[in-house]
Amino acid sequence: MPKRRAHQWRTLRSLVQHAHAHIPLYQRLFAEAGFTPAMLDDWDDLSKLPFLTKPDLRTATRADLIAKDNRDDIRWLSSSGSTGIPASLARTEDSLWHYMACNTALYYDWCQGKPISNGFYLVDMARDSIDFAAADLLSTTVPDSRIFSVHDPVAKLTRELLSIAPEFISSYPSTLRAIALDLRAQNRVMKKTRLIHLTSEMLDAHTRHLLGQIFPNARLIETYTSTEGGLVAWQCVQGSRWHIAEANVLCEIVDENGLPTNDLGHIVITDLTNTATPILRYRGLGDLARWEPEPCPCGNSARSIRHIEGRSAAMLRARGGALISPYVITNAIEEVPGLAQYQVVQKQPGMLEVRIVAEARASKNRVESGVQAALESALERAADLQITFVSTIAASPGSHKVPLVISELPLAA
Repeated sequence: MPKRRAHQWRTLRSLVQHAHAHIPLYQRLFAEAGFTPAMLDDWDDLSKLPFLTKPDLRTATRADLIAKDNRDDIRWLSSSGSTGIPASLARTEDSLWHYMACNTALYYDWCQGKPISNGFYLVDMARDSIDFAAADLLSTTVPDSRIFSVHDPVAKLTRELLSIAPEFISSYPSTLRAIALDLRAQNRVMKKTRLIHLTSEMLDAHTRHLLGQIFPNARLIETYTSTEGGLVAWQCVQGSRWHIAEANVLCEIVDENGLPTNDLGHIVITDLTNTATPILRYRGLGDLARWEPEPCPCGNSARSIRHIEGRSAAMLRARGGALISPYVITNAIEEVPGLAQYQVVQKQPGMLEVRIVAEARASKNRVESGVQAALESALERAADLQITFVSTIAASPGSHKVPLVISELPLAA
């Protein structure tokens, strides 16, 4: 632990000095905050380093984001915009290889050192995505015939999955959920699949339950990744907590005022692997979590967080303005009979629009009354409900993600 902490400190200092000397974006942010690298003497000074936000990245030009004399091999990447605002940055090829190496090491652990050759990989193939860059590196060991685009039609992906009958699947929760719904409609169960890796999005209880039905023999493993931070954390195989990838990132949890907290707070990360566009105290992930103070039974000494409790852009608000976790919604209606797919959208405090796709043979009246009763009980009437039946719920243009809960409220609402 002391060696790991010393590594983090040395790397942080080096990145801060590099950003101050060479990266125009940070030169401006540091000047506005009155910060210089000399002010960073020990960990107590970390709060003097200003936060980096999603708008900072979104409004910066490429010239702002990288050193004028950069000589590293880099790739320009764009975040998926799952918080509503995509942002661009440059990553060194070394940092991408580091990202792949860490994920590969985890995969070997999941397989007890015996990798599964019969795999099926669902990847965002947009050329500026971090997953496309990872897939490019992955193709050195995995045949292209096993790597598929999440933008392909669900029916095609389902056919390919049935044809291959993989033992291992790597996917995003929303993509595999759509395939699982298709398989359930066909009364198909994938008994050969024994390991499923899910990443990039939070796995809600409803999707977990569905995947358990369609892939009954599969163990589900999650990683917490982002374009800005690479591999941030992974789910412990012995429980629900998440271990921070402390060789890769420095992780903080802060309250609304930007102060460290042991309660539920905003995840802030510093990427320790990328020097092209340094990511220092980045508050733009939009995820909420809390520290797990107890040592992990698995023996790993890395700091850990309890399950990631939501994305601030998906947090809902009751009539009086109190926050409602999206998991209150997803956990409440996961068992409603006849519910094939749903999405909850909030446009004003105290009002929720619930969009429902019912199973073909289900009674819409029963589905509606089941959803109404489950949500009224869970919300304790903190919000009014407007339930609407739709034929399908699709991802936003240019995105592969189908969020279950969306807040269109300003963050300050």
